[in-house]
Amino acid sequence: MPDFARALQWIRPEAPQRQLFESDSPATSLSRQLQFLKARYPAAMREPSYGLSHRLPQGQEETTPHGKHYVVRQVFDGEHSHGKVRLARFSCEDLHRLMALMHKKGGRADRDSIVFLDTETTGMQGGTGMVPFLVGLGYFEHDAFHVVQYFIRDFDEEPSMLHALENFLARFQLVITYNGGTFDIPLLESRFTLARFDSPFVRFEHLDLLIGARRLWRNGHGSCRLVALEREIVSFLRGPDVPGAMIPRVFFDFVNSGYSPTLPGVFTHNVYDVVSLAALTICASDRISGEPAKFDNPSDLFSLARILENTTEWKRCQSLYEMALEGGVPEPLRTRAAENLSIIYRRSGEHERALQACSALMDHPAFSMVGYEGAAIYHERISRNPARALEVVEGALTRLEGDIHSPKRWRVLLQARRERLRQKVIEF
Repeated sequence: MPDFARALQWIRPEAPQRQLFESDSPATSLSRQLQFLKARYPAAMREPSYGLSHRLPQGQEETTPHGKHYVVRQVFDGEHSHGKVRLARFSCEDLHRLMALMHKKGGRADRDSIVFLDTETTGMQGGTGMVPFLVGLGYFEHDAFHVVQYFIRDFDEEPSMLHALENFLARFQLVITYNGGTFDIPLLESRFTLARFDSPFVRFEHLDLLIGARRLWRNGHGSCRLVALEREIVSFLRGPDVPGAMIPRVFFDFVNSGYSPTLPGVFTHNVYDVVSLAALTICASDRISGEPAKFDNPSDLFSLARILENTTEWKRCQSLYEMALEGGVPEPLRTRAAENLSIIYRRSGEHERALQACSALMDHPAFSMVGYEGAAIYHERISRNPARALEVVEGALTRLEGDIHSPKRWRVLLQARRERLRQKVIEF
């Protein structure tokens, strides 16, 4: 069977098919798309996939007013650990703190109203031709973690799956995804619209953990792909797995022939994604709420300090930056940590320590605007020595002479400060 997206490109107001769509709204209905595809490719769709449940992971066929679809359920008990993370210790309080620091607004959903979501689709090309054929959802009931997977065995089962999804999601308030803000949620919303259903996500709070993961771990671990972080942070190793790039082809093979030996691996891949998402959410919440340890990755400590810096918890940054510097955080993060630490000292009223940090930055081979500016502020406002502050500014401007790579605004700011200090020295 040709790719579904390519097939949909044939839908044009031409030939006899024009009449099929003339009565429709500008957004051609999903049912009419399917009628057209089945008329165009009768051989490929002649044999339905119903009755092939024995070739799928153990589950059950469900019937809705819109047809049938397939559902697989799995339960992880309260003692289950995913890598080094015991799922049952998921804390809503820690999650809400994480969301607040990530500037995510919304209510305070309890544990039973939170759902983790991940989809497997027919491709990454976008448009109406991309279909989520497998939707995995994870949620807690007491300490047990449940995973339910909604699967379509052919494209005409999608309306039934969407209807079941809409009913299932009614009990939840917060959805957590990984890159769902730009992929999973918009995709599902478009599929609900095409099927002429109301999207359940309109009323949902949404946390896209990828955004927080990048802020927490990109400096220390590089790749923030879910598979990479589940290995680095959660300490979970998948073993043999179906590569994401292969998943659409596995599904098309199944639709075309009614059988694909690799398809059970796609279900396992999706389960891993959902459970790893829950485990990584716990790790992110721990990183925010827990006390840092001496042997934590220095770059991770730096990243956490950066998150806290402009929040009500900014005073925690001092110990985090100090630990990052003691732990040997690499350049250029080292210079940035020293600069930010000098500002934290000044905000905390530790002016002598702030001057000491600024003096070290002024001696650094790379020019530090923060260092010179901080030293000038100290001498002008704290020691009441505008002449010494002027010397610091003059020294900064001298170092910047001939430096074509430094921002022009630095010179403008320093020149303005120099003129003001000169006037102050005269008055003094």
